[in-house]
Amino acid sequence: MASKFLDKFLGSGKKAKAEAEEYQELDLSEFEEGFKDEPTGTFIRIAELSGLDIMPELKKQIYGGNILMIDVSPAKKDKMVFDRAIKDLKQVVGDVHGDIAMIKEDQVIVTPRGVRIDRQKLK
Repeated sequence: MASKFLDKFLGSGKKAKAEAEEYQELDLSEFEEGFKDEPTGTFIRIAELSGLDIMPELKKQIYGGNILMIDVSPAKKDKMVFDRAIKDLKQVVGDVHGDIAMIKEDQVIVTPRGVRIDRQKLK
């Protein structure tokens, strides 16, 4: 029964393979060439919160106008470190008039001024 459910839900491997063959890899190099000389004001940075020692760099990135996607799973092992880090991030977000939200159980997104996080999922 479980096998039938999984096949129905996921589809058979043959069909998925056929559909995958219909897709074509996109060469984005011609588009990237056009943006090469344009200045970049904002980056999306990926970080891992393993302790409080990374907080100065995270704060610097937020004050610099970058968006952070932070894996907080290592810090969740120590509730005091996690709570302190989130408190510090919220303070910085308040300073820059940005936004902060948990997007998954172990991920936090932090945005600078002018960027808001929509808490409703697109359907």
